[in-house]
Amino acid sequence: MPEHLYTTNNADYARLRALGFSELVTTRLIHMKNHMADQIEYREMIEERHRLNFVRWLIEHKRLGE
Repeated sequence: MPEHLYTTNNADYARLRALGFSELVTTRLIHMKNHMADQIEYREMIEERHRLNFVRWLIEHKRLGE
């Protein structure tokens, strides 16, 4: 994972460094925090697709009334 220079210019960086985290770990933690929303949206899309596939299966196998 490439290091991002923007992470060194915020309060999260300073706080984590003050708590004793190394520069590398601090950068990675901030990167993860900044990209967590993307992962949540992706997981929600996958879950929705699974639900729709299940509903489709129910309809195809006449387990769900129309």
